[in-house]
Amino acid sequence: MAVVLAGGRSSRARGHKACRRIAGRPWLHHQCRHLRRQGFRQVRVVLGFSAMNTARCVPPGVRRIWNRNRALGSFASLQAGVRAARGGVLVVPVDAWPAAPSTLYRLRQALRGAPAAVPAWRGQGGHPVLLSGQSAAILAASPLSGTARLDRVLAAVPARRIAVRDRSVRGNMNRRRDWLVYLRCRNLRRPLWTG
Repeated sequence: MAVVLAGGRSSRARGHKACRRIAGRPWLHHQCRHLRRQGFRQVRVVLGFSAMNTARCVPPGVRRIWNRNRALGSFASLQAGVRAARGGVLVVPVDAWPAAPSTLYRLRQALRGAPAAVPAWRGQGGHPVLLSGQSAAILAASPLSGTARLDRVLAAVPARRIAVRDRSVRGNMNRRRDWLVYLRCRNLRRPLWTG
C-alpha cells in the first residue's frame, strides 16, 4: 500500500501542490499513476487543509482519508494514512519527485528483516519511506502532539538506510523554481534519478 500525504497548507507553493496541472492533469493524478505502475495497487491520499479542493484532484479508485487533526501537522496526516494498514506502507509526500523504479525495488528488498527502509543519496536520507506493517501499527498508535515527527520515529526504530543513485529522493517541489526544474527534466525525458 502507498500513502500520499497531501494535507499541508502549501504556503510556500502559493497554491495547492496536489492540484497543480502537469500535462493537463493534476499532479496528484501523476503521483498515484506512478505508484500503481510500480505495483502499489492500493493508494491512499490523506487530505487536510483545503481538503474539498484537493479531493477533486484525487484520481478515481484512490481512497481519500480525511485528517481531522490537521492542525497538529504532517505527523497527524501520516497517522491517519497508515491506520488500519495491513503489510508494508510506502509513505510519499505530495511534493516529492517520483522515485525511480530501482529505488522502490531496493526499498522493498531492504525491508526484509527491517522495521523501515529509507533511501539515501550522497549520505542524506530522503523519501519515500517504506514502513513494515508492524512499524506502521506502532506509528499509528503513537501519542499525537505538535512535536511528533516521522524522522524521530525512524531513528528510534531504527530504520535501515539504503544508498541509492536517485537524486530525486531529496527533491521537493515547494517553490516555482522547483516545478520548472522538474518540468524541464520531464520534457527532456531525462531520468530524474541519475546522479
